[in-house]
Amino acid sequence: MSEAAAPHELLVCIVMDHHQVEEILTGFLELGVRGATVVDSRGMGAILSNEVPIFAGFRTLFPGGGAGTYAILSVLAVEQVDDAMAMADEVCGGFSKPGTGFLFTVPVGRMKGLAEELR
Repeated sequence: MSEAAAPHELLVCIVMDHHQVEEILTGFLELGVRGATVVDSRGMGAILSNEVPIFAGFRTLFPGGGAGTYAILSVLAVEQVDDAMAMADEVCGGFSKPGTGFLFTVPVGRMKGLAEELR
């Protein structure tokens, strides 16, 4: 495995609306972010309220619990993270509101396969 030339972080952005995914990916391009992976996902609330009958009555406890979600994953240079997070927060109308999504980063210790010019 090769070490990253500069510090990187994995940005994980969970959103509820596919239109927001498109806006975030477009925003990434405008910020110079050249790669991301989008995964269709379901949150705990969706699974429990739709697939476990005993929990169906708790649907209202999980904001956005019945909806499918999208996980956007992108490895960013540390200096890109603040701008990318601010842009995603703006697109989603503020992650502080229940049911809008979730955003976090994780430090990347090592990586392989990211093009050299993107490091």
